[in-house]
Amino acid sequence: MNNKLREIKNLVFIIYNFFFICIALFSCRHDKAALERVCASSLPDTVSFSKNILPILQNNCNSIGCHSGINPTGHLNLDTSLAYSQLMQHGKGYIDTINPKYSLFYIQMTSVSKPMPPSGNLDACTTQMVLKWIQQKASKN
Repeated sequence: MNNKLREIKNLVFIIYNFFFICIALFSCRHDKAALERVCASSLPDTVSFSKNILPILQNNCNSIGCHSGINPTGHLNLDTSLAYSQLMQHGKGYIDTINPKYSLFYIQMTSVSKPMPPSGNLDACTTQMVLKWIQQKASKN
């Protein structure tokens, strides 16, 4: 009888822990829409290429030698003096101001399978900044 009671207590303990873990796992969910709203409210009214976009490029694209120098990755040089003209090359599709979410520049930043930078996707607020700049016709301001 004592062993039976101990088995029941162990079973109850296991079931309790299982449900607790399930509740903990499923209650923590990522609300992408809420995060986008928070980011959108923190973005400047007008996104500036020189003030907002260039620092993103400098910190994530050309500082580690990928998109800079004589032989940049993908033949896309994002050094400060060349970045805008390189992104705006006609026919390359890096920037699409008509359909901003189809801009190769934005797609690569948000890609799950081949993210840019290769170390992992940039945070949501950074990618929202880039998208907003493209939506605002990607001016060199």
